[in-house]
Amino acid sequence: MKKLYLLFLLLPCTVYGYSQSVEDIFQQSDVKVSWLGVDFSHVKLIGNFAEFFEAGEKSSWQIRDIYFPSWNGIILSEPDKYDIRGMLRKPNIWYDIDMIGEINAQANVDDMESYNNYKFTDDDIQSFVSQYNLKDKEGIGVLFIAECLNKNALEAYYHFVAISMPTGDILFHERLRGEPNGFGLRNYWANSIYHVIKNIRDYYYFNWKERLKPLKRV
Repeated sequence: MKKLYLLFLLLPCTVYGYSQSVEDIFQQSDVKVSWLGVDFSHVKLIGNFAEFFEAGEKSSWQIRDIYFPSWNGIILSEPDKYDIRGMLRKPNIWYDIDMIGEINAQANVDDMESYNNYKFTDDDIQSFVSQYNLKDKEGIGVLFIAECLNKNALEAYYHFVAISMPTGDILFHERLRGEPNGFGLRNYWANSIYHVIKNIRDYYYFNWKERLKPLKRV
């Protein structure tokens, strides 16, 4: 039992359990895997976002109502670029973003804008996931939880989260950095999502798979 506890302490990423469901993320499996979308409902906008807008300054609620759906929609409309299947090495991925879309639409915009850095804790992530309505869902749900879009530092942070449905148990979670680029607010921050997807596909997927291997020998 002590050896198992030490293995969890030594893992650089945050792993909440190791069951068949966790292994199903990194190997061929019949378990259904669904892309749930990007949860922007707790995101912090750091810096002066007004400079991005082509038609004058817009408020936080306009970012919520216009760009949250747009950033999620571009993943569905450009699947070759925003390659969720390739990211997870899964030939079949179900897209099920309605729940996250509803959550984003109800996001509280009062304190969304900030000039201070912000970092979610593991407890924060667990709290966010516990609010999801997963009772009619099955398999593994994968999503990004947006932490901050930092215009000053020219970077964004997202949390990759894999959850067991319908229980909502977090199977795997790690914080990742994305670099924005491009013209206009939509494309600029959409590319930060693209870079996270690409980095998982090209590097993190293999890294995570290797990190999890010792768990199978316990």
